[in-house]
Amino acid sequence: MPVDVVPAVTPRHTRSRRAAVRDSALLAALGTISLRPGAAAQATPGAAQASGSLLVQSFGRGSLFPTQGDVGGLPYTAILWDAAGRGFFLHDAAGGSAGIVATEAVLFALPAADEPPPAALATLPADGSDDAAAIWALRLVSGSLGSDPGAVTYQGEPLMDEDAASWFGDSPRDLPTAPQDLAAGYLVIVGLTGF
Repeated sequence: MPVDVVPAVTPRHTRSRRAAVRDSALLAALGTISLRPGAAAQATPGAAQASGSLLVQSFGRGSLFPTQGDVGGLPYTAILWDAAGRGFFLHDAAGGSAGIVATEAVLFALPAADEPPPAALATLPADGSDDAAAIWALRLVSGSLGSDPGAVTYQGEPLMDEDAASWFGDSPRDLPTAPQDLAAGYLVIVGLTGF
């Protein structure tokens, strides 16, 4: 499947020093996320673990909430605004490659995955304080372009605490029981193959 390359950043304005410091702090917090430390000890790792791929999408704001409506539907929905046109940064440690992947290519790959990939939503406080990044963990099952321009909607199920700790190196926050507004941040997906 051909992958469209999109520009990583299209600056529309000069960023403030506070925004630059905030983004640097968030990237440092994301640096604490480790790709499944136990994977190397396994005799035959699965395709997701063997690839070691890491996909990161930035967003301007978002919302994470329990899905309403369909009883048989997935339990959580995340809507991320100012995300679709940015694409994903891809780092494949096993293949020794990095680049930018179009959002549509990742959305197409999600339902085709053998196993729903773990994902983390990470945000920093909007007020620029020194608080730690807030991280929630899900297994993403599907995604689509949102009805608002630039929005992307993802659906998933909770990632068990022990699985989240093994993938991301720390226990995430409990998933919300009511809508949770998200400040600017990043969606991190690990182990999704095909890029």
